[in-house]
Amino acid sequence: MFDTLTKIKNLLETNFGKGGVIKDYFIDDPNLIPVSSLPCIAISPVSTDINIADTGRDSFTFAIDVILIIDAKMELSKYKGEMVGTQFLAETMERKDSSGNLEANSILYVLRKNMDLGDNWYIQNISRVDYGLRVRSEQLITKEASCRIEVIRYNNRPT
Repeated sequence: MFDTLTKIKNLLETNFGKGGVIKDYFIDDPNLIPVSSLPCIAISPVSTDINIADTGRDSFTFAIDVILIIDAKMELSKYKGEMVGTQFLAETMERKDSSGNLEANSILYVLRKNMDLGDNWYIQNISRVDYGLRVRSEQLITKEASCRIEVIRYNNRPT
């Protein structure tokens, strides 16, 4: 699982950079995040299913959440009715052009474009995007967009 989390983190970091729009990347879903690290992306493990693929291989199916996290205070300093944080989350996670196609500067596009992660290792499914609000500490409330993906990896069983 950890190799897969690292692979997804590196893929997103390569495409979005570090210190610009996305300030930091985390493996796991951190409870305490410095405000200076927001907006950030967290790649969080959910589960691993292990199955027998055939007589010589096992298949590992990893459920992983890719979470875009921002400081909810972004919306407090804007005009009433402007939901700049919500707009940032939606556009960064799943921005589409006028034809309805994902744009290259969205997280979903990067994941869809890079479904092949290596030999016998690929993103099998991108299920849905959830949006929400979360209290992370007494002083930090975050808005988040999370995308659940499934990654499958086949490994040869030792003989």
